[in-house]
Amino acid sequence: MRFMMFVRADKNTEAGVLPSQELITAMGRFNEEMVKAGVMLAGEGIQPSAKGARDEAVAWAKRVPFADGEVIEIRQVFEAADFQ
Repeated sequence: MRFMMFVRADKNTEAGVLPSQELITAMGRFNEEMVKAGVMLAGEGIQPSAKGARDEAVAWAKRVPFADGEVIEIRQVFEAADFQ
């Protein structure tokens, strides 16, 4: 069984405010621990929801089979270069 875990957005992250260097460093150490333990598959962050819908991704999302009331959300993934 696999799970996705991420820090829930707030007004700062939605505005594109990046975390402090101290927090990024601490998260890097935590991520390394999870990789060594074999429980982490990927560690990219996600962009603010305002950057969510993009061209081809929208077309794919429209094709997702889902039940009434479910919502599909598209988020752009942060690339490592975004933090440099």
